Amino acid sequence: PPTHQDVSRSVLHEPIVARLKAPARRMSLAPPTAYNTKVLTDVGEQSSSRRRLASLVPRGCGGKTRALFLGLAFVLWAAPEGRAQGPAAAALVFTTPARTHQVTSAMELPGSVEPLRKTRVASPVAGLVKELLVRDGDSVEDGQILARLDTDSAEARRATLHAQIVESEARLHEADSNLSRAQELFGASLISQEQLDGSRFEREALHARTQSLRAMVAEVDLAIEQSVIRAPFGGVVTQKLTEIGQWVKVGDPLIEVVGVADIEVRVDVPGIHLHKIRLGQPARVRIEALRQTTLRGTVTAVSPEADPKARTFPVKIAIPSRNGSIRAGMVASVSFAPVRPRRVTIVPKDALVEQDRGWVVFVVGDDQRVSPVPVRLGEGAGAWSEVLGAIEPGDTVVTRGNERLRAGQSVTPEHQDYPLP
Repeated sequence: PPTHQDVSRSVLHEPIVARLKAPARRMSLAPPTAYNTKVLTDVGEQSSSRRRLASLVPRGCGGKTRALFLGLAFVLWAAPEGRAQGPAAAALVFTTPARTHQVTSAMELPGSVEPLRKTRVASPVAGLVKELLVRDGDSVEDGQILARLDTDSAEARRATLHAQIVESEARLHEADSNLSRAQELFGASLISQEQLDGSRFEREALHARTQSLRAMVAEVDLAIEQSVIRAPFGGVVTQKLTEIGQWVKVGDPLIEVVGVADIEVRVDVPGIHLHKIRLGQPARVRIEALRQTTLRGTVTAVSPEADPKARTFPVKIAIPSRNGSIRAGMVASVSFAPVRPRRVTIVPKDALVEQDRGWVVFVVGDDQRVSPVPVRLGEGAGAWSEVLGAIEPGDTVVTRGNERLRAGQSVTPEHQDYPLP
């Protein structure tokens, strides 16, 4: 039997390869139709090819050797011979020219109602909470008492200080008399200058102590007065942050108060639309919770810094409170009137193709080949959309058949009409 090396030499031998690639004899049959002729011819070619491959296997080969030989021979027989391919046919697409459009429609964005004033009333002094005079939801007036802290220790200290002041004033009166006598004796040359200075220094020390005690009393009086916690403005109590009997330190929050007389709406504006908003610009605000109530507002603040997470810019719109019926947290829809009309380039929305790196529009050139142009999307206008990029009015853009186009591909364009917005 032949060895594996003999089989390999037989497979690679040029006469065998030539025999593999020689044209097969077609089967001769009665004159059929054209379709049947092709089918029978293909069947004959396949059968003849299999017989020719089997005839090339050396006799006496084992099963594995025979399978290896047939596999290598089939690869050589089925390998393409570099057929010449003609140019791909041009793709049929529908096109529309890009247009210029004047944008005058108002921009509408969601927002939420926020109070213009909201604070957590803190304790200016340390003490024990003695009274809480309001509950969540209570309406309060400016200066209304909200809570009281215990002042027993402060009042006791004030009484002690008053007693010390009485004593200090008595000693000060005595020091005044002693200084007067010392001055008379010094004038009569009966005491020295040192003795006179001692009387004067004693009187000044007692006077300073009396003033210090009076200042301490004033401080205690202020602490007692500040133990009464008052509302800094009129509004509604939204939350109690302490309870009776709790010890609070200086600066600890006690009660949260929200003003209802002045409110505003916050809108987070995307950066692409920020240029459309100016201070003092009018806006229409619709409150969804109040039967679609619509109010007139004014832009009062435009933040120069974007939110680091949402990448939007907070804008504030002041609106009337309508006697407190509009509450913080209500959902609103804000419509901004345009600052001035803009002329923009628009293309049909069907021309927009989303790819991995963003949106593109396929533009047909003078040579009937397409080029993908990256764009950014602006405002929509019916079946059209504003585009920002290297698209000029009059450019022919593909609107149908653009899903599988590639750069430089030849196309056969046909015009398609789109109603203008």
